[in-house]
Amino acid sequence: MQKNILVIGASSGIGYDLCDTLVKQGHTVYCGARRLDRLEGLRKQGAHVFKTDVRNEEDLHHIITTMASEQNSIDIVYANAGFAIAGPIEETPIDKVKQQFDTNVYGAARIARQVLPYMRTQGHGRIIFTTSIASRVSTSMNGWYSASKHAVNGMVKALAQEVAGFNIHVMTVEPGCVKTELDAAQLADMKATTSLPVYADIVDKSHGFLKRGYDSGSNCDSTVKAMLTAGFSKKPKLSYQSTLDSKLMFWVQKIIGEQRIGQIVLKLIMR
Repeated sequence: MQKNILVIGASSGIGYDLCDTLVKQGHTVYCGARRLDRLEGLRKQGAHVFKTDVRNEEDLHHIITTMASEQNSIDIVYANAGFAIAGPIEETPIDKVKQQFDTNVYGAARIARQVLPYMRTQGHGRIIFTTSIASRVSTSMNGWYSASKHAVNGMVKALAQEVAGFNIHVMTVEPGCVKTELDAAQLADMKATTSLPVYADIVDKSHGFLKRGYDSGSNCDSTVKAMLTAGFSKKPKLSYQSTLDSKLMFWVQKIIGEQRIGQIVLKLIMR
C-alpha cells in the first residue's frame, strides 16, 4: 500500500539509499537535508526535496506543513539526521558538545514535536529514529556521540508510552559501523580534538580500533532493510539492531553486563 513518507537527513548514505528505495517502491516521499544539491538525484526520480536543517524550526515547519497540505497525511517519518564528534571527554569543548546535542537530540525532538499533531489528528503514524549501537554501548573517544544517542534512546522509550493511545508507534534503528561519510569525519575529529600528551596513546589506539571497525563495516543495505521493516511491519518492535556488529554487541552486553563489556572493549582497543 502506498504511503506518504517523510525522511529528514537524506543527503547521503543510509538516508539517501532509503529514499531511493522508497521512491522506487512507489511511495510519496518528502526528503529534507541541509545540502539540497545532494538531493537532485532523488528529485529527478520524483521525490519532493527541501533544504532542511533540524536545528531550524522554520525549516522543519515548512517541509512538514507543505507535506500535510499537499498529501493530507504523514504516515511514516524517518528522523535520520545526525553527525558524530570524537575525542577525549576532558578535551572536547562544551560548545562543541552542545552542537552535537542540538542536531542529534534536539533535532530529533523537533521533528517529533512538529509531526505528532498531524499524526494524532489522522489517528495513526510512525516515527523511526536512527540512533546507533552507541546508544547502548559506549567506547573510548566516542563518549559525547554515544551520550547523544543514549539520550535519544531514552526519549524514544518514554515517547512510545506517551503516544501509544493515539495509534502512533515510535522506534529506533541502531546500526553499528556502516560505510558512509560519517566515518571519515568522526575519525578525523578524534585526532583533531586532542592535544594533551597523556591521551596520545589511547587516542591512537582508539582511532585504530574504530578505523578497523569501519574498514570491515557494513554497507547501507541491512540498515535500510531494518528501517523498512520498522516502517511497515504490522507488529513493530521498539528497536532494531541493523548490522552484524550491532546485533553482536547488543547480545553480548545483555548477557555479560555493561561493566564487563566495557572491560573487554578496552582490552581490544589497547592490545
